[in-house]
Amino acid sequence: MYRDDAAVQAESDYLKALRQAFWRKARRWLDLGCNDLLSFDELFQQLKKQPRTELGMQTVPLAQIVGSTGRHHNFDLAFYPRHRSNDKRWVNVARARHQRVELPPVLLYKVGQAYFVEDGNHRISVARAHGDKVISARVIELDTSSLKAEPSCTRLGYKLQKK
Repeated sequence: MYRDDAAVQAESDYLKALRQAFWRKARRWLDLGCNDLLSFDELFQQLKKQPRTELGMQTVPLAQIVGSTGRHHNFDLAFYPRHRSNDKRWVNVARARHQRVELPPVLLYKVGQAYFVEDGNHRISVARAHGDKVISARVIELDTSSLKAEPSCTRLGYKLQKK
């Protein structure tokens, strides 16, 4: 079976990303730091009734994307894949990138200065693995007026107000 260069490179990229995730996990374990993506679920339960503002297309720094609405267990904080179960989708996205296929923008929720992925976890993972600093995204901002700023409370720096 013929395998094109993009497919071979994409699989190589994926294996490298898996190794990076392993070593990041080992380093974080040794210094007891956190390496997990934030789960959007708890925060979203509090914010889902709040107003949303469609900000449209934006260029978003990848470093500000700190969580996911549904796949926070599949990637670490740097969006390296944690499990081999992600490999087919990841490799397909990487292959498309190597073939210079234009991928659709990701969909992000903006909460304060942080972003959560609604759609595009694998595209973000591939972009991070290739050293990209920004990504094109459709952004929806969630009103955080019901949150109280308290930097020591969470990695986002917010605490849900008690009612």
